[in-house]
Amino acid sequence: MAKRLAFFASKEDVENFYSLTTKKENLFEPHYNLSPGQHIVAITGDESKKEIGRVRWGDEAERKPVIPVDEVEGELKKKGVERCILPISGFFVWKDDLEKDHPFFVRMLNAPLMSTGGLIYKGDDKNVKIITTESNVLVQPMSATMPLLLDRETSFLWMKKDSSPGEVISKAKKLFLFTDLSVMRVSKKVNNPNNNDEKLIQPIPK
Repeated sequence: MAKRLAFFASKEDVENFYSLTTKKENLFEPHYNLSPGQHIVAITGDESKKEIGRVRWGDEAERKPVIPVDEVEGELKKKGVERCILPISGFFVWKDDLEKDHPFFVRMLNAPLMSTGGLIYKGDDKNVKIITTESNVLVQPMSATMPLLLDRETSFLWMKKDSSPGEVISKAKKLFLFTDLSVMRVSKKVNNPNNNDEKLIQPIPK
């Protein structure tokens, strides 16, 4: 499960990938160790009118930062739950989900950012959750689940409120092969959520 995220994509990369513009320069301050409870960048709305801002990652009551892919369609039937996109630069996983050993940082091999499917919960406890799915063969040895990754086309499809969530998810599951991603062993300093430094995503020898 992705318990930590990194976001250091440039404003230009995000605007180009999602075909949007924003004057919110502060959204693009790099953060190398985002944890549940912090605010992360989220894109809401639909394909014709996208909005970008920061929303708390995970609900305040349960601190649940993710939603399994098989629960998504049921969640979307609830009042105040909508689709969103979460642009990230990569995510951290720990073997067996135990945050005591060296984490691994997963990122795209040849792209400046990852696009992940999410749900936004509106209301008094406004928050976002990352949709998770079964890990591919590259991430599987470290973690059974990983964020649902979308390419540009499926990102736009996910934003369309009249598109079938199940069909988009099914398509997204087949998008990325293990050759599209990079997995690097990184410093144990990631285990402390107070640490936030570019060195956290640098590979270290095994």
